[in-house]
Amino acid sequence: MTNNPFLKIVLKYLGIVLGVLSLLYLVFKLNSYHQQNIGIIFLDTFRQGSAIYLYTAFFLFTVNYGIEAYKWKLLLLPLQPVSWLYALKAVLAGISVSIFTPNRSGEVVGKLYFMDINEKMKAALLNFSGSMAQMICTCILGLWGTVYYLQNHTFKDINIPTLPVITGIAVICTILAFLIYFNQQKFFNTIRHKQWARSLKIDFTDKQQFSTLLQAKILVLSFIRYIVFSTQLVLLLRFGGVETLVTDLYVLSAIFFLVMWFMPSFAVAELGIRGSVALFIFQQNIPDISGILLAVILLWVINVALPALIGSIFLFGVSLKAKN
Repeated sequence: MTNNPFLKIVLKYLGIVLGVLSLLYLVFKLNSYHQQNIGIIFLDTFRQGSAIYLYTAFFLFTVNYGIEAYKWKLLLLPLQPVSWLYALKAVLAGISVSIFTPNRSGEVVGKLYFMDINEKMKAALLNFSGSMAQMICTCILGLWGTVYYLQNHTFKDINIPTLPVITGIAVICTILAFLIYFNQQKFFNTIRHKQWARSLKIDFTDKQQFSTLLQAKILVLSFIRYIVFSTQLVLLLRFGGVETLVTDLYVLSAIFFLVMWFMPSFAVAELGIRGSVALFIFQQNIPDISGILLAVILLWVINVALPALIGSIFLFGVSLKAKN
């Protein structure tokens, strides 16, 4: 946490500024493209969409968070065994808290508040490892998706030296990401001697050290989960009437998730930022603005708003239990 008052003010109001600018941009794009009421646009697009795409995307919501719960269960196993259902409730509780924090940084707070765990600092570090695996999948696949897009679209008929440089960067980033991920033990052994770690009385024992097999399992599960929510976006784009090649939709989705990972995100601004980024990326190949925005909004409702609502019920139950 920063002690700089000016930086605190900037961070506090950055989300509001981004949200307002993003929403203004979306309204401008919709009005200039369709010249009609925004609400009517979405209703027409929604009514014309094939229901099977929407139903499948909703079904994949259960697969998405089912995998995430299993990841959390595996991560906690060296520390404290928990059931899959208990881990699922904790994951949803984390989403409920994270929706109100910058870049969903409060997810681990919601998880640990819900769960009855003695060594919560260790659990937080375990959560960090799981987040790192998901981040690696998002960044690496997004980076290679960008390379593929540049090769087959932007620089398809242009022979310039930029592409080999970008490809080289992608190769280096991929190697470094895997080296860092599979050497977390060294990282934990290093920070346990730091002053702040000693003051927090974190006891780094063998339980904290991950086996290569466990780390590999978490990475594979993160990759499968990435494919699941990418498929959700592709299905919702199809629901919105977007008829571009499925391969291109997956590639553009990978770029979209990569850019969103780097963007500062706040609850008040998230939908506006997502919509603006989606239009900037997808509209290069897809002229249907309403279909793009509808897909992004539905993805947010299914994967963020819905689990946050369910998670808030679990958190409310824990709060009542604590009061009693």
